[in-house]
Amino acid sequence: MPDRRRATTSQPSGRVPRNTLSRAVIVAAALALVDDEGLEALTMPRLATNLGVGTMSLYRHIEGKDDLLDGVAAQVLSGVTVPYGASDDWEGRVVGYLHSLRAEALRHPALARILADRGLTVGPVLEQLETVHGVLRTAGFSDLDAVRAFYSLLTYVFGSLMWELPRVHLQPPAAYAAAWHRALDGLDATTFPNLTALRAELLTSASADQFDYGLEHLVSALRQHAKAKRGRRPPAEIGP
Repeated sequence: MPDRRRATTSQPSGRVPRNTLSRAVIVAAALALVDDEGLEALTMPRLATNLGVGTMSLYRHIEGKDDLLDGVAAQVLSGVTVPYGASDDWEGRVVGYLHSLRAEALRHPALARILADRGLTVGPVLEQLETVHGVLRTAGFSDLDAVRAFYSLLTYVFGSLMWELPRVHLQPPAAYAAAWHRALDGLDATTFPNLTALRAELLTSASADQFDYGLEHLVSALRQHAKAKRGRRPPAEIGP
């Protein structure tokens, strides 16, 4: 009869080979953990267990959890790009950057939380900010307007993510629709005629279409503002 007992020498599936633990390996494992189970699951003992090492082994490569979170954010943000284009194409390049940032945050939902809590001064972010602010200034935005315009757009992106992620990405989208239906089914149509009439539209309030709608109107307002500012500039002096 074959021996069906499990081998007692098997190692945890995530165990790293001896002497190969590194900062990059630790950050990658941390990112995989938060992608699978959420930011709350990330603790140093849990991460060490997943890697099959002692907790103190991690501290040879990272300073602590804050340093680890910076590393995770930098890893995700390294996949964010500012599209190539004309040096003053703020709509194509800055808005393209925001779409790239949103896409990475949807792939890695913990990113929005990390950046909302810790700011945007890790890893490749400063290079990205240098580029997009340069594009805005080259496009004719004043120094203050360049900052105000960018952070108006950026905070819109993160606000949308914080609204959208738990509703249609961290649970089945059908669950969000079902919640709306339950709420609306319990309403008296004569008391709530608008909500009753808008049932189909309300179901789209956490969606890519909703995000694009708001972003387009923000960009449109900034476009008009930039055009008005350029129109108020004094004409260049003509030489003799």
